[in-house]
Amino acid sequence: MTKLGVWYDFRNPVEYAMPWRDLYTGLIDQAVHAEEIGFHSIWVSEHHFLDEGYLPALAPMLAVLATRTKDIKLGTAVLLAPLHHPLRLAEDMAFIDQLCGGRLELGIAPGYRPEEFRVMGIPKTQRGKRTDETIELLQLAWKGERFSYESEHFKFDDVIVAPPPFTVGGPPLWIGGNSTAASFRAAKYGCGFMPDSGAGKEIYDAYQQNYHGARAPRLATNRVIFAAETHDKAWELAGESLLYQFNGYRKWFGDAGDADTHGAALTDYRELNGSFYFVGTPDEIIESIQAAESQFGFEELIFWARPPGMPIDVSTKSLELIAKEVLPIVSAK
Repeated sequence: MTKLGVWYDFRNPVEYAMPWRDLYTGLIDQAVHAEEIGFHSIWVSEHHFLDEGYLPALAPMLAVLATRTKDIKLGTAVLLAPLHHPLRLAEDMAFIDQLCGGRLELGIAPGYRPEEFRVMGIPKTQRGKRTDETIELLQLAWKGERFSYESEHFKFDDVIVAPPPFTVGGPPLWIGGNSTAASFRAAKYGCGFMPDSGAGKEIYDAYQQNYHGARAPRLATNRVIFAAETHDKAWELAGESLLYQFNGYRKWFGDAGDADTHGAALTDYRELNGSFYFVGTPDEIIESIQAAESQFGFEELIFWARPPGMPIDVSTKSLELIAKEVLPIVSAK
């Protein structure tokens, strides 16, 4: 059985723009509603320096969600570790974990967009090492004791993070990424592993085979899920937003040199295909989730609650249909 979580980036594409405050309040209200109708978790992710305003402020958003929700898990999917000072990150997330009563889970990754590293003044070549050092510092800082630490990029003597997290030892950590290096990082530090939809079975297996941790290994992943009464209706409602989303990530990965993105952007959502899209009727979505779970063995599946540019009410109707007809079949809480 698979736990289902909703995922937000709060993007506001210029061509579909709505007032920022309306976007934030509308999607926060939707996230609260997601808890009410039975979803397991709410996840937020970050990027920076984009016209569309991809969420640049994870900690404030998590704090808002912590005070507006009651029992649902809250997480980052993912936080870009090299762009954050690790001690400030440890403090912020310990505070939020106190605020939400231990419901926080922290997914982190090295990041990939060159512009973010350039503007922040951090060499992109340091991203892997800085991510490792951030993990080590979080695990030390969240013990609730004074500590010292020295690495290639950081040195701290006799410091303490207070208050400590509500969760003894700190919020569970997840490592994002599709590479073997990411799976090894998660395994080495005893973290959960959160590969994207493009990861092959061998990446999942590498994590399981190399895992070293006191907690049992944990696997989560993501997909696009959108439901309507018919297959065609689902694509008619979601297609343009999903096309915008696809072309955006395609460009970013291409700029980062992480994917072959030669050629023009797609111009028709009917060109979208592949295992990433669970778009259709509830029965079709159930079949897709069960097949993916059987293949990859993940315990949690998160999905974009509202693809960029989609009217909030349209995405809410999809969530309600998923909660009514998909959750009872696939989800364990």
